[in-house]
Amino acid sequence: MRWLPLLLLLSACRAQELPPDYAFLRRGSVAELRQVALAGEGYARMLAGWRLVEREEVPLAERAEYAWRYALFLEGARAFGPGWEAQAAWRVAAPLLEAARDPRAFSAWERLLPEEEAVAALLRLGAGERLWESLFRGRAYEALLQVLPPGVRPELRAQALFRLGRYREALPHYQAWAEADPRGFLGLGYALWRLGRREEALAAFARYPHPEARYAQGRVLEELGRVEEALAFYRGSTPEGLWRATALLERLGRGGEALPLYLELARTPSPYADDAALRALVLAEALGDAEAREAAWGLLEGGLALLAGKAPKPPPLPPPSPPLPEAARVEALLEAGEEDFARGEARYLLWQRLEAWPHLVPLFYRLGLYREGIRAAWPTTLAYPRAYRAWVEAYALKEGLDPNLLFALLHVESRFDPHAVSPTGALGLAQFLRSTWADVARMLGEPPADPFDPEASIRYAARYLRWLLERCAAFSGLEEVACALTAYNGGIGYTLRGIAREGGLYAFLRFQERDEPREYLAQVLAAYAAYRAIP
Repeated sequence: MRWLPLLLLLSACRAQELPPDYAFLRRGSVAELRQVALAGEGYARMLAGWRLVEREEVPLAERAEYAWRYALFLEGARAFGPGWEAQAAWRVAAPLLEAARDPRAFSAWERLLPEEEAVAALLRLGAGERLWESLFRGRAYEALLQVLPPGVRPELRAQALFRLGRYREALPHYQAWAEADPRGFLGLGYALWRLGRREEALAAFARYPHPEARYAQGRVLEELGRVEEALAFYRGSTPEGLWRATALLERLGRGGEALPLYLELARTPSPYADDAALRALVLAEALGDAEAREAAWGLLEGGLALLAGKAPKPPPLPPPSPPLPEAARVEALLEAGEEDFARGEARYLLWQRLEAWPHLVPLFYRLGLYREGIRAAWPTTLAYPRAYRAWVEAYALKEGLDPNLLFALLHVESRFDPHAVSPTGALGLAQFLRSTWADVARMLGEPPADPFDPEASIRYAARYLRWLLERCAAFSGLEEVACALTAYNGGIGYTLRGIAREGGLYAFLRFQERDEPREYLAQVLAAYAAYRAIP
């Protein structure tokens, strides 16, 4: 017990090191929290109000205001990490605002759609156009169908029924929409196509003069085996239509016709542009067309340019940014050992002073907030941190990898977020599925480690990438890397079978059945090029 007074004294001294608002937060009395919530600064003001939300001695309207303010902050900050989910804050704010008869309650509940409680609340609070639009945007289609009066807003009813899979019911409403707006014919065509009524779908699409409709006509005609007609519609349609046209032409042995379409597609601002430029280069070389090859080479950019032997442009430098005086609060919190407060303050500053991101992003990296820092700094050199550098370089060296390649892979997989979880269940920095994680553990001769441990994730990623490179040893240089990276995303079986089926790596990259591995390869190679270009 003789140490207790000393511990209390040390604690008090530490509190004195904090900025005053945070010292009040640490003590946490209602009076002090209200003082910070009403007149404080930065994140401390937000957090003080949030801590008062559940204090019933505080007036309801005041608590509702604090909850609204904090939920807006989380929504704007778009932070990653437990406790920073805006939806959870809106679930607190919405009923408080409604109980306080605050007109902002509708907007708060709207953010929680299509949750049942939110739907019920909007039906209580709203009516007419605002309600209908909110239910539609919030994907509360069943509720929308119940409240939408007959004959009113047929475009909303038609699209709601379509998205519920009730295509036959949607038809008369698409027809009513089309009478007033030709866009209705596009939806009508898709509904008819889903019902197997292809000729009627073609007729509907023909009444909407737009590239999207030409693409849809091409798809239906291709499905009917009317390839020449499909090709005619794909030309002059969307980038996706051009991509399908080039594939059909190549499959028919008409590479000379495909080549100018690839070059046309390479000039569009679409996700297919880099793939089209690479394919045009490969095809031009095969056809001996020097002029087309030169054009394709000039259009080739990004990660796929690196694969072709062309160094892409390095990322631009961040713009100059004057010092931000408010950042001293983040530094003071870090010096006081209050990293959670420091993260909140940094996020608040970026939310309020987005133009100051070049000054703030290094602070984000010091705080381990790589995902958020990369997002703010994109696409400049500052968006390519060498996170966990000691581990990345050590395990890359152990497995005979270029550390820049391992940095690039982790950058694309998780933006260096060790807690990342994908919709498909991939975990951690290197985004392993549990089955693959267990496979790598067996390669290493150990029980599976924690996939959320950043060092373990880097170690497993290095080992697995080396194993994939060994499976791709039929290639060399960046082609071997391309094979391994595609396998990292799509699976080694998928990749090697596809290469064998198509007769080569570049043919597989063009004709593989999935879009994701192709885009993934371009992203990792682009990051690899960036890391190689940045000292």
